[in-house]
Amino acid sequence: MNVKGGILVRDGKRTSCELGVVDSQSAIVSALCMGFTASDETLSDVKFEAYLDAGGDGEYAKYSVEKVTVHPHYNSTTFANDIAIISYNSGGNVKWQNPIAPVYGYKWDSVAFVRRSLLDMEKPTRVQF
Repeated sequence: MNVKGGILVRDGKRTSCELGVVDSQSAIVSALCMGFTASDETLSDVKFEAYLDAGGDGEYAKYSVEKVTVHPHYNSTTFANDIAIISYNSGGNVKWQNPIAPVYGYKWDSVAFVRRSLLDMEKPTRVQF
């Protein structure tokens, strides 16, 4: 699969929070972006969506977030452990994994890190990954 990343949408409004897409069913994101103030808090009245893209073409696939798991030791005051995992259903029978950039800097010469933005949330193009 050629998914490069995504953007978190909260209650129909775009955020500046990018998603580290892990596979066809999950991504990582800052817990701060989710609006949590404690690791055991639930935001059941908030609708989250993941807009995933292949990078550079402006086409996104939109998926509803089904579950949010915040790091158990997240601290909203110090931002310690500021990470959450979101789970979504990509709707396809095809399962895939997204290779995450290697942790060794010397191997990053061919990896591009970009900032994504949504131009038109009303008309996302349906992309089948």
